[in-house]
Amino acid sequence: MKHTFERVGLATLLSLLLSAAAFGQQYKPAVEYQSLMNLRFYEADGGFLVEHLQLVFPPPGLKKASFVISKAGGGEVASVPLRFAPMEFPAFGLLEPDGVPGVVRVGQSGDFTMSVVVDGQAVTTLPFSLKEQTSGDPFRPGRSFAREGPFKDLAYFSVVPDDPAGEVQFNWWMSLRELPAGTRDARVTQHLLSNGQELAASVSPVVLSQNDWQFVQHRQLSVPGKPRAHWLTLSDLTAKDGELTVVLKADGRPFKSYKTRVASGQIQRLPQNALDSQPHASFISPRFVDMSAGSNSRYKMYEMYWVRRSP
Repeated sequence: MKHTFERVGLATLLSLLLSAAAFGQQYKPAVEYQSLMNLRFYEADGGFLVEHLQLVFPPPGLKKASFVISKAGGGEVASVPLRFAPMEFPAFGLLEPDGVPGVVRVGQSGDFTMSVVVDGQAVTTLPFSLKEQTSGDPFRPGRSFAREGPFKDLAYFSVVPDDPAGEVQFNWWMSLRELPAGTRDARVTQHLLSNGQELAASVSPVVLSQNDWQFVQHRQLSVPGKPRAHWLTLSDLTAKDGELTVVLKADGRPFKSYKTRVASGQIQRLPQNALDSQPHASFISPRFVDMSAGSNSRYKMYEMYWVRRSP
């Protein structure tokens, strides 16, 4: 599949997000993609915990929402009713289970789609598959499920919007299944190349230890320099037009990479990042709200530059 890129400036995105809130201009609602990708997964029964789904551009007067898992060929497997709660950022809101536990169990192999339905319309969909596995260890019998989906292919840079001196961090998903069988406790490092030359690299490795998809976030990249090194900034990232490549290495051996481009000082975006992208159910928001501070008043909005895995 051929992937092209679309240029969307930071200032343009900011003005669109603000205008939606300030002037009542309505964009189609969508669920921020990583909040779906990062739902807690239970390998033992192929289940998910539905919570903290970020709704982008919530429609006024939202009446009904639900999380639905269906078979790829049709047929609902499980669903959870959702309630809406506003956030400090008007362009975002939260969807949480409405009066019921948020746990859904699929418990079967196959191809599926998870969707969030708002007022009868599927606003965002994410395809995934589950494969049942049976333990070959007689002392640890049982079954488990392995999931696949967009985890292998997607990653993103994150930075505070419209701050050229803002610190850029890299975020991605990885699994032991990407490495040769038997690999354990692999130490993963990140290396950023600009037009084939290493621009920055991680200082400390991440230990890869899970068969399931492991989300690695807020990883800093150090730029060597004189008189001292510094953390990668947006200005560093966009200083030269051309190809940007992030290479992930496990114990010093590359096992996958992601690529994008810089043109006219702007990082090129995926087509799905455009606010008017079609089909809209595949839209991937270029912004998200970091909720790790634990308080609505302390949440912070981040710009996301999504990238895809290289063939």
